[in-house]
Amino acid sequence: MTLSTDIEASGEKSAQSRNLVKTLVSLFWMYGGRGIGLLWTMALIAKLSVGEYGLYAMGFALMSIFGPALNNPFAVRSVRESEDRFLAERVTRYLLGVVLLVVGQAFLPFVGTNHTMYIPWMALTVAGGELVMKAYLADATRAGHPDRTWRMDTVRQASGVALACIYLFTSEHPTLLVASMLYCAPYLVMIVITGFVVWGHRPRFPGPPKIAAALAGEIAAMALYLQGDVLLLGWITNKDIVGYYALAMTVTTALATIGQSYSGTFVQALREKNGDLSAGPPLRTTLIIAAVMSGLVFLTGVVLLLSPAPTQVALAMLIMSGYTAFRTVIMVFQTILYAQRRDIMRLVSNVALVPLKFALVALLPLESSVSFWIN
Repeated sequence: MTLSTDIEASGEKSAQSRNLVKTLVSLFWMYGGRGIGLLWTMALIAKLSVGEYGLYAMGFALMSIFGPALNNPFAVRSVRESEDRFLAERVTRYLLGVVLLVVGQAFLPFVGTNHTMYIPWMALTVAGGELVMKAYLADATRAGHPDRTWRMDTVRQASGVALACIYLFTSEHPTLLVASMLYCAPYLVMIVITGFVVWGHRPRFPGPPKIAAALAGEIAAMALYLQGDVLLLGWITNKDIVGYYALAMTVTTALATIGQSYSGTFVQALREKNGDLSAGPPLRTTLIIAAVMSGLVFLTGVVLLLSPAPTQVALAMLIMSGYTAFRTVIMVFQTILYAQRRDIMRLVSNVALVPLKFALVALLPLESSVSFWIN
């Protein structure tokens, strides 16, 4: 009996070690991708202009509101449904991505005469491409391998950035549209590859319409919650305050995503045990990860405070270190709630926060509103 217990305990420790290793590998690829994204941003500003980058950013902002929302029903169900259902819904995910890509190209002829048409073109093209990419990566996600998922996603991003940067730095008069088309070119390759992967299965809708709407609405509300206040602050304050706030949010959100990567290594075990907490991430490890991420943000704030960097950025980092810890834990718990099928509860909580946050940002005085929402 003792030997059997020792073997089980050893097996559990080994499984936890493997999960941590996969988390670390996925972090390498994830932050590699974020580094590539930063280089891409610098290239756009250097070779085009801040205004052109602003147009690009608006396209991505629009995409972030509806693209992840459309993907979320497939993403959540891919880790908890049966194999047959997963394969059928993956086909629908792929087809929806292709449709969005095709619809987006309808705006292409008008971009030359009306630059604002670039925004819906970029949003639909990237949203469709990401749905196709996520359909291809669904197998690795379902098996609990975020390291493989982030690796392939980073390779796709690096390929697009490389093509676009070659154009930007070799062309005498580069344009945002051509650079963006080259950046999105890898999605066309993924359409072909993923088409072969999903071939042979009939498409099915991702669950009951009520649940699918809840899963989509949850992410849409979250996108408004995370990005809508930035737009509102830009309207009622100035670009400097928005820049400080957005910079702090970018750093903290990036670090908090580690919680999602770590919890993603437990999706297979959670699915097999219907979301039982014993199959999920250990609370102690989750809190340790949250504390480390919070400490990194706090340390960044201290270094910035001692450097010539703007004091506002340093103070924002110091205050946001607390938010980082909470956000990291939330990202872990969110995966558990997915496995437990508590979809309506997540939707209600996210929707309820949006008008409250917007109202407080709009009504509070300038300094108070910024400080409150940074905290």
